[in-house]
Parts: sequence; C-alpha cells; structure tokens
Amino acid sequence: MRVVCTLLLAAFSMPALAEHYGAPIKSGQPVSLEAAIEQLAAVDSTNVLVESKVDKICVVKGCWLGLVSKTGDVRVTFRDYAFFVPPTLVGKTVWVEGKLEKITMTLEETRHYVKDAGGDPSTVTIPRVEYRIVANGVQVRG
Repeated sequence: MRVVCTLLLAAFSMPALAEHYGAPIKSGQPVSLEAAIEQLAAVDSTNVLVESKVDKICVVKGCWLGLVSKTGDVRVTFRDYAFFVPPTLVGKTVWVEGKLEKITMTLEETRHYVKDAGGDPSTVTIPRVEYRIVANGVQVRG
C-alpha cells in the first residue's frame, strides 16, 4: 500500500508536460494581439510572441488556426508547412511565436480559407484583409 501511495503522489506532483507544435518557444514575455498589431503601424512585418485564445482551426488538416482579436482576423500558418495542429486546440490559450504581417488575400485565397473553415465559399464576393502570423512554434498554455 505504501508503494501505491508513493507512486500516486509522484505521478500527481510531476509537472505536466506542455503541449507544443513546431519549434520550442524561446523565452520571453508574450504581448496581446492588439499590441502586436499596433507595431505594424511603423513597419511592414515584425517578429512577435503573442498570447491569445484559439477561435478556429482548418477543418481539413489543421494547417492554420485563427486567433481571437478585437482588431480583426488573425490567421496563423506554420513556417514551411512543417507542422499542423489538432482541432482540440479551439478554445485553448496559446503562445504563438513568429512573423506578423498584414495581408490582402486574393478572392480565390479568401474562398479557399472560408471552405477550409467549414463555410460556404460561394458566399464570398470580395477578398479579405487579415493579419497573419507565420509561426515557428505554438505552445498551449495551462
């Protein structure tokens, strides 16, 4: 009985392994998406570490995720198509590290993303402007 109690205590006291995708996040303090987007007023692109909640994920294969922002759509794609994320990340808070820029998509690209999100691409009549992060890594937070 003592051995069982010791094993249970050890299992519950071990730190949980963090769920991450892509490259490990470098040390640093994340900023909000709004603060990161404000940086684009002075430059075309910037390297960022942001914290946000996942709003949506590509339903086809997890090749992008959408983050919650008051400023507009923020889509995260993955550097060199090197990793994907599971749909179970929707609703979770993540840290994303990568390059942020403002993108004007083509109409075809806009329809493609609407379809990947599970929507009806035939309803899309104009291209979208969105903020995009090409991520090196994504870390799920507690």
